[in-house]
Amino acid sequence: MAADLQRMAIAPRAPGDYAPAAGVRAIEALQEAAEPLRDARVLHVSAAGAEGRIPEFLGGLLPLAAGAGVDVQWRVLFGPPELRATAAALQSGLRGGESAIEDTAWSAYLEACDGAARSLGGGCDVVVLHDAALGLAAGFDAGAGGAGGGPALLWRLHEDTSRAEPDALARAAALAERCSGVLVSDDSFAPAALQDDRLHAAPPGIDPLDPRNLELESRLPGRVVRPLGVDLERPFCLQVLELDRWDDPHTTIDAFRIAKAEEPELQLVLAALLDRAATESWQAAKEISDYAADTHDVLLLTTYEGLGSLEVGALLLLARAVIERSLGEGFELAPFEALWKRTPVVGGLPLTVRDGVDGFLAPEPEQAGARIIELVRDPGLAIEMGRAGRERVRERFLVTSALERELHALAATVQAR
Repeated sequence: MAADLQRMAIAPRAPGDYAPAAGVRAIEALQEAAEPLRDARVLHVSAAGAEGRIPEFLGGLLPLAAGAGVDVQWRVLFGPPELRATAAALQSGLRGGESAIEDTAWSAYLEACDGAARSLGGGCDVVVLHDAALGLAAGFDAGAGGAGGGPALLWRLHEDTSRAEPDALARAAALAERCSGVLVSDDSFAPAALQDDRLHAAPPGIDPLDPRNLELESRLPGRVVRPLGVDLERPFCLQVLELDRWDDPHTTIDAFRIAKAEEPELQLVLAALLDRAATESWQAAKEISDYAADTHDVLLLTTYEGLGSLEVGALLLLARAVIERSLGEGFELAPFEALWKRTPVVGGLPLTVRDGVDGFLAPEPEQAGARIIELVRDPGLAIEMGRAGRERVRERFLVTSALERELHALAATVQAR
């Protein structure tokens, strides 16, 4: 089994393009954070078929880093189905699922990653391995980035691994020993095995220039959403789904049933950008449809109904509330996208939603249903919470702030060499 590293194009984006959204001070802070890395060559590696929105996250982060003067590259680890299956199993295990990786499959995965890593040569000062791309650490000497002169290795974890499966964690921790630093979205997401002086917290952020997050002309959202079948004369709540095993639309539907019993005009929109090639996504969509079959006004929208980033952005803007439910919540971007659109969030984590300020945590269906009713009946409260949420995102959770935090972590690792 062989693995390859596909080079991804990065078109630099000037930090000044973000000034209207983030503010001048945020741009100045970003440029200051980039200064220590202007002579460093930084390579990011993600894994093909990775769960979640890592490609989207890097697609906003890396062009901005390049525009700030950092010599940055991006490659994607890919290979035969067996390699992708092992990488996916590792990532699932780190999130708390069952990895069930056979020793022979793991050995083949490491061998393939070792060969791919050695093909890089010595052209980088820093290599950032995202989630399951950690396998490439097998191709670097332990303590890389030290006196031996190799690149500094960092492992970037996007998910909450605090309850990782022991087998997956043991395999990952052995590889992480070769890394000079570990980046997590929050300190609480790291298991005890990774809680040492190499740990850096670097929360992610949304790209305000992505089509999903752009400000839309006042009449455009309605024109975009109406053809999808949403009745804009009635309020609706929204959940944006990944259609993977970690989504929890069932609890959302339960909460909606409670709210609809009190507010008969309410609608629920479940929006998912469906991967046409992913059988699991089709199965998940069918299961959701079956579960909601006896409930009126539940609308499941996918790519096949014309859903795209622009449509998701319009739905986020027009919804009375966005519901965030997951079986293994990490530092998801969806709540921040909703708050950036001035829409309050019901659900999520205290790290992302301030209870009673820009949304409600509401962990149980009964609580969520009651909070949805409250926001439907009090549009003024929804507007007030949405405004508070947008300001918090502007201050802390745009891609400019996310890149600033990551650059500080990278610079600390490089300087420690």
